[in-house]
Amino acid sequence: MALKIEVFTSKPSCSGGRLVLKLMEEIKKEYGDRIEVEVHSGPTEKAKEYGLKVSPAIVIDKDVRIIGVCPTKRTLVNAIREAGLM
Repeated sequence: MALKIEVFTSKPSCSGGRLVLKLMEEIKKEYGDRIEVEVHSGPTEKAKEYGLKVSPAIVIDKDVRIIGVCPTKRTLVNAIREAGLM
């Protein structure tokens, strides 16, 4: 079963949101079908469910892990590993 990663960006995307989307493309190439990435743009019901008021934000396995900044690749990989994916 793939680890679900949800990415929240503003609409239109700010510079941080664009960087997060680019980083997620790299991560998808590396992890392949071991992860499922879902992108949410603009204010959404899903963002409200998680209590998100700023973007970009990354939710991994229903846990808000990164908010308000574009993480480094290392930080994102560590968050994915902490969620149980090696």
